[in-house]
Amino acid sequence: MRALVGSLALAFSLTGAPAMASDEGESDEAEVALERLHAPLPLYTFDWPDLWPRSFTDDGPDLSFGCASRVAFGDWQFVSELADYGGLSGWTRIENYGVFHCAANLHEAEERNELAEGEFSRGLFALIGTGRAAGKTYELWVLQQGFVPGSSYILLARDPAVQEEGAIARFDVLQRECPRGRLRKAEDMDVWLTRYCAIESRDELLALAREMLRKPFVGEFVRMGDVLPEPAKVE
Repeated sequence: MRALVGSLALAFSLTGAPAMASDEGESDEAEVALERLHAPLPLYTFDWPDLWPRSFTDDGPDLSFGCASRVAFGDWQFVSELADYGGLSGWTRIENYGVFHCAANLHEAEERNELAEGEFSRGLFALIGTGRAAGKTYELWVLQQGFVPGSSYILLARDPAVQEEGAIARFDVLQRECPRGRLRKAEDMDVWLTRYCAIESRDELLALAREMLRKPFVGEFVRMGDVLPEPAKVE
């Protein structure tokens, strides 16, 4: 079923974290790989058929138009035993940018009642392919966050055997391990983080997602309900 979206978004601010394999080929002891994945230009544009939200027109008697999405809008929660997922933690509010131009407005905060004032970004969801793990076939998704300069990526998986009414309301969240030779960082920057993993193509990102699917998931990303109404102002 096509879900019409009046509001849709996901907020993720990604920061660097130790990887399982360093750029020099040395293996670290970290149990979870959480590198920031970044491409110099958005890898998925609206020529990609499974990029959401996206515009639609219906030439029926109502002549309707607007934004449609396979991913549900509302308030989502990252559920994990991790203390930190490199920026993804707590709550995310998903709302649509508008009627004529479709994108996901992203608000993120540690507590649900702080989402209205949460950190803002904008992005899109893409179904990028499939992969197999533990005898099952999963859909592989990304949240593509940001437009200039380029986009950052959250890797997500979905078991299509799990039936949902309407739009998608749950993902498994994958690790992010940097392929060898792709790590970028500046030296001598005091406490300021510069480290990220450079991803150059759709094929490279899909191959990485398939590899990460075979590693333990780091958590779930679950829709917990509609957007909470703004509290009434006391004059």
